Amino acid sequence: MQTFEVIVQILLFIAPLAISVRYGPMALIGCSAVSVFIMVEIMRMEPASPPLSAVFIILSVICATAALTAAGGMEWLVRLAGKAMRSHPRSIPVVGPLFVWLFTVMSGTGNITFALVPIMYEVSYAAKIRPERILGTAVAVCQLALMASPVAAVTYVFLTLTEPEGNTLLKTLAVTIPASLISTVLTSMVMSRYGKDLADDPEYQRRLAAGEIEPPNTDADAAEDLPPLRDRAPWSAFIFLGGVICGCILGFFEPLRPTNQVVQADGSVLDHTVSMAFMIPITMFAVAGLIMIVCRVTTQDVIGQPIIGTGLIAALLLASVPVLAGTILNAHMDQVASFVGSAIGVSVALFALILFLLASLIQSQVASLTMLVPAALAGGLAVGPMTGMLGAASGNNLLASMSGLGQACILTDKTGSTKQGSILINGSFLLPMLLGSVFAIALGLGIQALVY
Repeated sequence: MQTFEVIVQILLFIAPLAISVRYGPMALIGCSAVSVFIMVEIMRMEPASPPLSAVFIILSVICATAALTAAGGMEWLVRLAGKAMRSHPRSIPVVGPLFVWLFTVMSGTGNITFALVPIMYEVSYAAKIRPERILGTAVAVCQLALMASPVAAVTYVFLTLTEPEGNTLLKTLAVTIPASLISTVLTSMVMSRYGKDLADDPEYQRRLAAGEIEPPNTDADAAEDLPPLRDRAPWSAFIFLGGVICGCILGFFEPLRPTNQVVQADGSVLDHTVSMAFMIPITMFAVAGLIMIVCRVTTQDVIGQPIIGTGLIAALLLASVPVLAGTILNAHMDQVASFVGSAIGVSVALFALILFLLASLIQSQVASLTMLVPAALAGGLAVGPMTGMLGAASGNNLLASMSGLGQACILTDKTGSTKQGSILINGSFLLPMLLGSVFAIALGLGIQALVY
């Protein structure tokens, strides 16, 4: 009977994932709720609690980013990046992904890459460089960089789960920032030689001969006639970056956060310092409010930004999928901890493999870490090695060719060099994703030995 129940639970976990491949993330959210209902109401299993702190963080960062975009601050930053890339077109294979890394780290979301894709394509094509080399790397980098962002939800979810073990924001970023930055450079350098040059690419030559694409414009680096920015657009960028810096300072220096006395059940009194899982959302909501006031942005301007929809789906995924997994884990935590402990006993790096595969299935870094980190801690894995292997969470990009960003790159690249792939995963984004993950894990494991 127990074996039968376990099989049913596995099927209830796999079914929403299988359905989501065809119908998308909203189907995963809804079907996860169906599975949880069956487990709780029919199988009488103890339900897991949704990670509300993580949802709080995601919503706050999305609101701040949407306000920044509505105020024109994001466009101002993108124009600065475009000017820098056009001034050094031959360096675009490395410079392009570096700007993606920088903007993702600053904003806490990879959606900024959408705005950079046309610029990277235009500059690379004008320089007669295969666009796939830059666009494929950029898609991989925007997910890898999230681990190094001081305002990304995934950073604070991981910090919240590991703070009881003595982890801090400073330690986490001291590992993830250099690991992801160096891996970005290494991946870009490898990819800069990937694929045929445009002069030798038969598909590009066919399109060029058929008139489907114009020849490279050697004047592409000339000044463009761009529409004027909103008034005070730079102000919104400065306010946003000020919020990021404020969050870093509060995370680095714990005494700056308030400490309250909390009465325990036995009557004793303990000092409790306000956690970063609370301070970061409050800071980012404040950033959104300040941008709206200073830059005269309305509510309709903010909620009309595409990132609001993306963020809502991310928050709903986090409120549903980990509940499904947690409900199953609650019933089998001893066995899971034993399995994870045995796997770690064989090789610590198996944590990275499990995280990569889990992120590939769920397509959410936050949800994957929320599910796996407690089990890994119970299995005896130390926080240091775990931090060093966070780059494996970029496995959520395995189906990048089917994502909105991947499709944007494919449609933007008129040369035909950026491709989807015949079996979904074997497109232009697979190799840079694997390279970035491997480099980040190797570097992270080495750096964490010095930090932790």
